[in-house]
Amino acid sequence: MKTVCIGLGYRGRQLFGLLRRIPFFQLAAVADPSLADEVLPPGIACYNRGEDDYLRMLAEQRPELVVVASPWTFHVQHALHSVKAGCHVALEIKGGLAEGEYEPLSFAVKQTGRHVFPLENTLFKREVMAVWNMVRQGVLGEVIYMRGGYRHDLRDLLLDDEGRLGNRANTESVWRARFYQETNGDVYPTHGLAPLCLIAGINRVDRLVRLTSFASRSAGLLHRIRQLGGDEAVRIAMGDVVVTQLETERGVLLSLTHDTTLPRPRSLDFEIQGTRGIWQGDTRRIYVEGDSPTEQWEDDASYVGRYEHPYWRRWGCEALEADRHHKGMDYVMLKAVEEALSGGEPYPVAVDDLAQWAAVTQLSQRSIAERRTVDFVC
Repeated sequence: MKTVCIGLGYRGRQLFGLLRRIPFFQLAAVADPSLADEVLPPGIACYNRGEDDYLRMLAEQRPELVVVASPWTFHVQHALHSVKAGCHVALEIKGGLAEGEYEPLSFAVKQTGRHVFPLENTLFKREVMAVWNMVRQGVLGEVIYMRGGYRHDLRDLLLDDEGRLGNRANTESVWRARFYQETNGDVYPTHGLAPLCLIAGINRVDRLVRLTSFASRSAGLLHRIRQLGGDEAVRIAMGDVVVTQLETERGVLLSLTHDTTLPRPRSLDFEIQGTRGIWQGDTRRIYVEGDSPTEQWEDDASYVGRYEHPYWRRWGCEALEADRHHKGMDYVMLKAVEEALSGGEPYPVAVDDLAQWAAVTQLSQRSIAERRTVDFVC
């Protein structure tokens, strides 16, 4: 399938390398205003004459699939133009920077019949997909409580070696840091929330109805700036830890954490608890009443193997070889796009799901600012 990319930054380069390893994706061109012509392999056209040069790429190349990996503020614009040009879109996360941001894209998808594939790679983690199978088969009983988050120390990304915010060249910090200066809310909810929504059947058998968010004070970035000798007068709006509690119509409670400016090992903080048992993602432990020794955790390996998702049974070995950086989940995600476009198993989520996940950003900001519970609308 003739494929082009918009955006070749940190995330775009990762996807670009994996796309080249999958013969289905015939890469023809890349558009990125900061891209030098000589960077691309022979045979792949470069469109770098400003921010709108991707429009020329769409017109000249007439691709079937566009992979969008541009900065967050451009996601919907790039996806919308691609869909209107008759292309399918594989859309990097996240967006959700304004209420109703995804409505035009959702409308365009329905009008054109094109597909938008949200590229949320945590959906495709081996153990997450196995737990999804377990829940569908009743292993954990009726799900009551779920937890997840984006807990990843980003201070070295956001600050340069002199403690200047958003000044680390050739990285996401150039555009990402401003969200920490202007926003107090969960600006990256999808990593933790998307798998929870998949497992809980949100938009299928249940729906999110309200949320309440809380933010700690901001100290982590300022502490690091002080250590590096930077300007401590810089304004940081975002709390170091933002916690959001979401309720569903069927009474399931979801806890979501954004935690990126304090020292800690990386974690998605997953936990799924039901009437028959509980699974913890960080510790890779499980307890199933009646099967596990009484009140004793078990290693989850045998369960993950028994309830392996078909994606991982088919592509797991090649995924782990091709995608060591993200332990196979990026590769499996792209193979799932191929599968859907080839008429096989449908992709597990769609643009309306992405709109729900991303809506947490605006809603959490409102909840924190107004110190109240807000209804879930997107």
